Amino acid sequence: MNAQEYYSGVIDPLRQCFRYSHYVVATGNELIDSGVDSLFPAVAEPVRELEYLTINKALQVHIPLVGERSQSVLMPLDFEIFLDGDNHKIYADKEAQKTYFKQVLPVASFLEDVFRSRGIPYLLDYTPSGGHILFQNILSHSFIREIMDIGFLEEDLVTACTYTDPNDIRRWYGVSLNAARVFSMLGKIAEYIALLVMKAFKDNTSKGFLPVTISDCLDHCINMDNTWNEGSPFMRCIRSPYSLHKKNHEKYGKYNFAPLVDVVGAYYDGKTLQADTDIDGIIDCMWDLEKAACHSKELQWSIPCSNSSLIHLVHEYKASDLYEFHRDFERQESLPRGQAIERAKRELNIHDADRDVLFAPNPSALQPKKLIGFVRDFLLHANWKPRHIANILRDLYQNPSFNWAQDFFKYPSDEKANFWARTYSATAMWNSGKLDV
Repeated sequence: MNAQEYYSGVIDPLRQCFRYSHYVVATGNELIDSGVDSLFPAVAEPVRELEYLTINKALQVHIPLVGERSQSVLMPLDFEIFLDGDNHKIYADKEAQKTYFKQVLPVASFLEDVFRSRGIPYLLDYTPSGGHILFQNILSHSFIREIMDIGFLEEDLVTACTYTDPNDIRRWYGVSLNAARVFSMLGKIAEYIALLVMKAFKDNTSKGFLPVTISDCLDHCINMDNTWNEGSPFMRCIRSPYSLHKKNHEKYGKYNFAPLVDVVGAYYDGKTLQADTDIDGIIDCMWDLEKAACHSKELQWSIPCSNSSLIHLVHEYKASDLYEFHRDFERQESLPRGQAIERAKRELNIHDADRDVLFAPNPSALQPKKLIGFVRDFLLHANWKPRHIANILRDLYQNPSFNWAQDFFKYPSDEKANFWARTYSATAMWNSGKLDV
């Protein structure tokens, strides 16, 4: 079975995944010949083109996190094995991938229990390196309006969300500030859950398993990848359940077999669990398009919507040290533009690696492996306030002389700086026993 035939077999459940979206993001090296950016070949097309992009073009397809006219916001909890320069080993062959994949299964089980024990619906979609926990959040539901106020919006993010562009389908309608607050809220919940996972698996390395981190800040880790929450909501999407998964071709081109595929593993509606517990069978499907198509025809699970039980998880977060840390971070006054970086350059209580970030920030000020140590040192060794650490990063991002390739209007610099400083300040405090969840 080829990729086009596979997509023909799964088009019905795939279409359901886009029921709140007016466009689809499609990616693939096949697009390069049409003039798109070769570093990240992607197009955003009306959702009516879904069948053409899949059945005809065999591209990977991604769901926008914000639904049409801000009617919904998707939670895309993402976890995966990260092996830095050895990542190709995950895609070398099925047996190698299976060895690594089984390291993430305890994390997947823990995450499922977080939601199932609280009665929160979800879909578990397995990827070759890990998985996604997905559920939609409908803004018209009253319980969503009760909890969206924990979201926090920077001024530059507000400006980016309210901007519209009739020539950019992502920005036809802008993003409502309520949807942006829900997006921010989901990010805080994801950070809380990531710390719960890190706490539960803090002894992983002593048992021969990879350590759990937030983002890929270690060379080899199980990555709770929260970077979907960094940046503008309208720029964020996640690969859809039932999509092809072409990293074996596009990042590790020496593997010339058929593309891999994401495979759904569990569906929970808030009361009843339906799950495929045959992990070897799921892995077989990832490597065999015909088996994957048969699997999907039998199940046809789609992404459910959250229910009012989500409030209980939010209340748990609000009872934690992390919530108080977030509140304090948001209340702290920012330093004037340029002042933080000048003070940072005079700071004595930091390591040489931190000075490398200050004086050669592109690309080090964008790299988690650099940022986690940078934030930790300024917080714990130099006793800076977390918001002022964010101001250092903001000053770097706002300096055009560093020739940033990133568009800081689409990915606002204040929001970006706050995300990394907030996330890794909380991580440093948790690691040093100053914050608990």
